[in-house]
Amino acid sequence: MKRYSQRSGHTAMAELNVTPLLDLAFVLLIIFIITTPLLTSNIPVQLPAGSRNNNQPVDPKSIRTVTIARNGQVYLESIPIDLPVLEQQLTTFRAATPDAAVVVRADKSLNVQQLFDVMDILQRAKIDRMRIENVTP
Repeated sequence: MKRYSQRSGHTAMAELNVTPLLDLAFVLLIIFIITTPLLTSNIPVQLPAGSRNNNQPVDPKSIRTVTIARNGQVYLESIPIDLPVLEQQLTTFRAATPDAAVVVRADKSLNVQQLFDVMDILQRAKIDRMRIENVTP
């Protein structure tokens, strides 16, 4: 019994086999995933070790808040203060409180240089525990 079909045995196949194409795409993806980290790690740098131990109890009396307003005015605990006086106050605070910490609140439209000026004062005052306060969306 002979079957009849619309196709003749001599016509070209109009279907495209995508399996080899997908295999090639996955192989290229794997090669890209493997080689990308090698491209970025060729610079010899010794990274510092750190931990994210946020469970350390902090005495509220050992925290000071430095606020930098939009106009550049610096406040220490809501009191307007000049940068040299701020450095003197924080140095005295650090000498009296070994575990001193500072929270820096800076307006988002502030010039970055003004924030760095305050951070330099914290560094000269030997205050190594600081946090820049932000708003989480």
